[in-house]
Amino acid sequence: MKKDDIVSAQRAWGNAVAAADVETLLALYDFANPHGPILFKPTMASEIRTDRAGAESYFVGGDPRYPSDTGFLNKGWVSVAFHSAAGAVFEADGLAANDMGKYVFTDGDGNAARADYTFSYHKVDGRVLITLHHSSFVYGDE
Repeated sequence: MKKDDIVSAQRAWGNAVAAADVETLLALYDFANPHGPILFKPTMASEIRTDRAGAESYFVGGDPRYPSDTGFLNKGWVSVAFHSAAGAVFEADGLAANDMGKYVFTDGDGNAARADYTFSYHKVDGRVLITLHHSSFVYGDE
């Protein structure tokens, strides 16, 4: 895995958000990781998700276990820009990496929402997949 792989994975994630394409978005996460569950703490939710159904509910709503989910993909985002703090940090074997920074979500009216992110990735069968995703609004932003 190389820096370009992480940038491509982030581009794919942002494009799926902008297209409101939940199936493509969920395919970027490793819900079948034999080493443990996905760890997903979304920006606009208080609950940590550990399975596909929980992640899907955050993105599109509709799961009674998460009644406050209204669907992050329903916010009308048209673009997502990642701004890494230091670039991806790779594990020694090159099969896993972590990245942290800020991303900016812009809606169709030009309104922007900034959030801090942490993603962990690993490579499985030639695909870079997300194993950990934590996001929170930027402290002090209004």
